[in-house]
Amino acid sequence: MEYQTPKTICSLCGSEFTRQGMTRHIKTCLSKCLTVESKGRPQELLYLHVHDAYNSDYFLHLLLAETATFNHLDAFLREIWLECCGHMSAFTFQRYGEEIDMRRKARDIFTSAKKITYQYDFGSTTELMVQAMGRYRGPMKGKIQIIARNAQPIIPCDGCNAKSAVVICTECMWDNAGWLCEACAQIHDCNEDMFLPMVNSPRTGVCGYTGE
Repeated sequence: MEYQTPKTICSLCGSEFTRQGMTRHIKTCLSKCLTVESKGRPQELLYLHVHDAYNSDYFLHLLLAETATFNHLDAFLREIWLECCGHMSAFTFQRYGEEIDMRRKARDIFTSAKKITYQYDFGSTTELMVQAMGRYRGPMKGKIQIIARNAQPIIPCDGCNAKSAVVICTECMWDNAGWLCEACAQIHDCNEDMFLPMVNSPRTGVCGYTGE
């Protein structure tokens, strides 16, 4: 069984695309949908592409109000992808570079920097890249809207290589192993206390993250 990356659905039109195809599609789809949409008060919007710095199969395509602060974006990323133990986090212009004040508004930063870095937890760090892909104008409820989120990758079980993994052994993961299906998890040598569920997040298998 091979590692698989299922296609992703665009929430604007319902079409399915691969990871590469989705990025190309959204720019066109946004221009059409924001023009057709008539309800709501128009505002200035940023289209952001967020992905794991080391595995781009975990990604988000977002619309962000230009008036939103980095506190808003931080809270959103924690809720959907990261929060486990209340760890610290930071946005920076470069990796370990100048830190961006969380009170700053998105429009003030993305005029001078199109790509920034986000880090959650400075012990077992999850690092994301946040890239501004374009500016649009149209109505949107709230400060942030998901346009597309990656479908969960289908990772083969390291035990049988026949079924997809549902848990990861945090002891074995340091040897690039430990992805286990339900059956193989029952006969795995490590204690089940070392298991974490496989979740659709770049933080899967890290710290105590369970996706809840």
